[in-house]
Amino acid sequence: MTERRLLPALVLLLAAVLAGAGCVPDPAPPPPDPTSKPRAFTVGTTDLITVTDPAAITDAASATVAYNVFQRLMSTNPGDAAPKPDAADCKWESPTRLLCTLLEGLTFHNGHELTSSDVKFSFERALRLNVPGSSATAMSSLRRIEAPDPLTVRFILSQADSQFWHVLATPAASIVDEEVYDPDRVRPVGESMIGSGPFQVSFFDSEELQLARYDRFKGRHSAGVDGLVLRMYPSSAELEEAMVQHEVDVVWRGLTAAAVARLQLQLRANGSLSEDGFAQVVIPGARVRQLWWSPDSKHREDKDMRAAVAGALQNDRVMATLVPTGVSGSRDTFDVGPGAEIETPWKERAQLTLAYDPTAPDAIDQANQIRTRLEERASMSVKLVTATPVETADADLRLVDFKAWTSTGMAWLQPYLEQPIQDDEVSDLVTKIRESVDPAEIAEAIGKLQELAAEDLVVLPIIQTDENVFVADGWLVDPNLLAPGWQLGMWGFRRP
Repeated sequence: MTERRLLPALVLLLAAVLAGAGCVPDPAPPPPDPTSKPRAFTVGTTDLITVTDPAAITDAASATVAYNVFQRLMSTNPGDAAPKPDAADCKWESPTRLLCTLLEGLTFHNGHELTSSDVKFSFERALRLNVPGSSATAMSSLRRIEAPDPLTVRFILSQADSQFWHVLATPAASIVDEEVYDPDRVRPVGESMIGSGPFQVSFFDSEELQLARYDRFKGRHSAGVDGLVLRMYPSSAELEEAMVQHEVDVVWRGLTAAAVARLQLQLRANGSLSEDGFAQVVIPGARVRQLWWSPDSKHREDKDMRAAVAGALQNDRVMATLVPTGVSGSRDTFDVGPGAEIETPWKERAQLTLAYDPTAPDAIDQANQIRTRLEERASMSVKLVTATPVETADADLRLVDFKAWTSTGMAWLQPYLEQPIQDDEVSDLVTKIRESVDPAEIAEAIGKLQELAAEDLVVLPIIQTDENVFVADGWLVDPNLLAPGWQLGMWGFRRP
């Protein structure tokens, strides 16, 4: 049989076989991989956790550890200045005596009982370490602590301080196990984190933090998920790609303005979700950027230099208050907009160094803009350097994404209160605020502090914008369940 005759015969034979069998069965699927498991709920960000000891935390990214892994006596919601009970219920016995009664049955993640002795140890340790920039600086009125029984803590103050119980909600007030933590040393990154918060740490390195729900947690905010991964990406581009690849369920900070704009265009075109299935949650006014003079700068004491920096940036700055809009005591005291008169009495171009955090969204663009304005308008030569919030860069100025420890005017003013030029006037107003229990009187004094800040010009408000959070379809985030200063509180994530 020739090849030409053979081909039709084979076709007919194959057709007959198919007709008899009905169809060709699909190959059997491979057996399931017993080691595979669904991806854990994942939050993506470019924020870097650089400190894990709550007594030494000075930045919002590291505060994620404090607020989610550790517990405090009191807690506050963003925008809500009134503290709420967390590990304890607290009440004033007198203007200088605050009594706190712990919840019964509190335990650390290692199983140790949490008692008043641990609370006493934690506060005394934070005061002893006294890390600059931490919330421990707000504990200055604390004279001593009494722990008369396992459930009772009494704070004795050296002076009346109505603001002190707000301090009980800050990172440095986190309760640590006295059997684990060294009283005289900051616990290095890499050593275990033992708290009593809603989540316990199962793994941590420079790229991710793995958390599991702590089932024995007792307090205000229980975990809404069994576990999660906080994954830290090096750039906005890689974070955006992680959304495309469905590697993350929530994106918290990290995306540049251009990336956010692209996603918003998709949302407008598609209705409620981006092309990759993400919805947008907007937290109004939750992002604040400031410019700080370094206390170590040789130029800081030069009033003309501070005024020239402020004047050169005046037309670009849009925020006129150190206490953000929506927080009690907010008052516009800084000049913004055109019309600044800039005096440059120096004969040669002033040499300044400006540090910025490379992990903060759009920080490099903002830093370049500031450098351009200072060089064009104030006869300065500016060198840019990078530095994370805990690095001590040799810089005259630092561009900072700032989040206060609590939603109070005093907390938002901390960067200024730590380095005022007019010390005596500031000290008098701070004393007045601490001694007062009248909200209107406190707000007025906070406003006057901002007037002094606008004269000293050691801290400049730059801009207040919304925080954009992108959430995969099927997940919810409650902005009211974030940490006190709009830091990341992961108990706010849950299924509908």
